Amino acid sequence: MLAFAERSLRPGELGGLRDQLWRTQTYLYVTPGPRLIERALAGFPAEIRALGGRCPFYRYDARGGGGYWPDRNEIWLAAGVETYEGLRQVRLSACHELFHFICWNHPRYRADEDRGFARLRKAVADSRTVVKNYPRYRGWVTGSFLRQGDHANVVEYFADIPTNFRDTSELPPAIAAHFAPLIDGAPFPDEFEQELASDEYDLARFQRSLAPS
Repeated sequence: MLAFAERSLRPGELGGLRDQLWRTQTYLYVTPGPRLIERALAGFPAEIRALGGRCPFYRYDARGGGGYWPDRNEIWLAAGVETYEGLRQVRLSACHELFHFICWNHPRYRADEDRGFARLRKAVADSRTVVKNYPRYRGWVTGSFLRQGDHANVVEYFADIPTNFRDTSELPPAIAAHFAPLIDGAPFPDEFEQELASDEYDLARFQRSLAPS
């Protein structure tokens, strides 16, 4: 029923249906956590799917919202996302939160997070002059990510890249190399632990480094 409604109704009609359903706090379908993990990580390398499959993933009674809690190492996602945001969005939301979990639990990416994402920040800064050559990435950075204010931080950036870019050829080379082990199973670059940003993490500086030069 939910998929049929998304295919058949105009945006205004779909919005009206959702408003009507919310009056009784109805959820037409709630994907169980393990099944949602499978759907969200479909197409990623086997190692990444296996790591994500270890994540405790819970649904809770709310129209929207959720997140990854590193202190408990688990994800909670609102039961209403399918009904009120869409079947595609629930997979994207789950994928995003799962990459927070993966970063926290993958030894090499966790090591980079523990040093303030120094390797990732170096890759971003080194890519600034070539961002203009990657139009989809440039459009996402300037038209979506950087418009999120304080939420446009390095932690969210890490989870957003594999969620939004399944083809590393759409990314500047240094950024593609950083994420390639997650996205297409390529080996880590030899310099992964050596070429690091020398400064401390600062949100404003990180956002400036993302903007095309």
